[in-house]
Amino acid sequence: MAIYTKTGDKGMTGLFDGTRVAKNSERVNTYGTLDELNAHLSVCEKLVRYPETKQILHNLQGLLFRLCAEVATMDQAKLTQHSTLISEADIKELESIIDRYTQLLPPLTSFIYQGNNLAAAELHVARTVCRRAERKLNGLRQGEPVRPTALAFVNRLSDCIYTLARMEDFIFYVDEVASKVMAKLDGAVESVPSAEGHTENEAAPVDEDQRLRRMAMCLLEGATAKSEAMGVPVVITVVDVHGNPVLTYRMADALLVSTDISAGKAYTAVALKCKTEALKEITQPGADLYQIESMVSRPLVTFGGGFPLTQRGKLIGGLGISGGTVAEDVAIGEYAMDYMEAKYGK
Repeated sequence: MAIYTKTGDKGMTGLFDGTRVAKNSERVNTYGTLDELNAHLSVCEKLVRYPETKQILHNLQGLLFRLCAEVATMDQAKLTQHSTLISEADIKELESIIDRYTQLLPPLTSFIYQGNNLAAAELHVARTVCRRAERKLNGLRQGEPVRPTALAFVNRLSDCIYTLARMEDFIFYVDEVASKVMAKLDGAVESVPSAEGHTENEAAPVDEDQRLRRMAMCLLEGATAKSEAMGVPVVITVVDVHGNPVLTYRMADALLVSTDISAGKAYTAVALKCKTEALKEITQPGADLYQIESMVSRPLVTFGGGFPLTQRGKLIGGLGISGGTVAEDVAIGEYAMDYMEAKYGK
């Protein structure tokens, strides 16, 4: 079947409900701009590296198809028979994405350049197209009814795309910092022999110790990048399932006491199989684990910054972060865990 119909050769086109309008009408210009935005988001989906961002961009394209259908329809009754309208729940989801990503990102202190890598730059292009679509939609509203929910969605969408661009830039920065950290470690992972005499970059069975060692290096990359972005020097410790140290890395200017505290957090996360921040409430006077620290030989830490490490549901070690406030340690640790899970899975 041919894709051309010749019905638009005289400058008219059909809307979703069959109404014929001029191709340069305000309505066609508006949904055409939304269609342009969707094409940009498709390119962005192929460029970004963060797996969650890829999925978000894929989902956004589906939402824009629905919005395009709404704008391309004058008879809303006919539209609702074939398509679901954009809802307040869709706006809330955008806000949830913005809030979640913002918590992972360093605070803004000035205007930013629009993209330090191709993916982020293209996301900023998409953001500006989204703003243009919003202006078109407001122009359409001057003469024809437009649902406030549709307007709010496009407004929030541009904020969401901006946040996705910032995250892609941050991941680019993380990779750069990680490369510098790995260079300082002078190829430690590649040169450490396994029990069979292989080095890490040779073909050899990956046992649990090797897997934990690789995960430890990945956690180190994520944690150092996040801490540098926040300007908070920390000590990072990874222990195995028995609480024995696998890796300890002290950043320049980190507090000396943080070396012991980070090790304590990592050990506690393994010993009690939970995040250390979860212990705060249950170790208070009168709670179930009150004074548990006095009942064991190795020191336990009952505030945030310790994380159990699991692989395929099995506990294999623990991560400890110390050097900032409790909230800062938790933020750095959570980012490191997300960074590792993006590479190795949960």
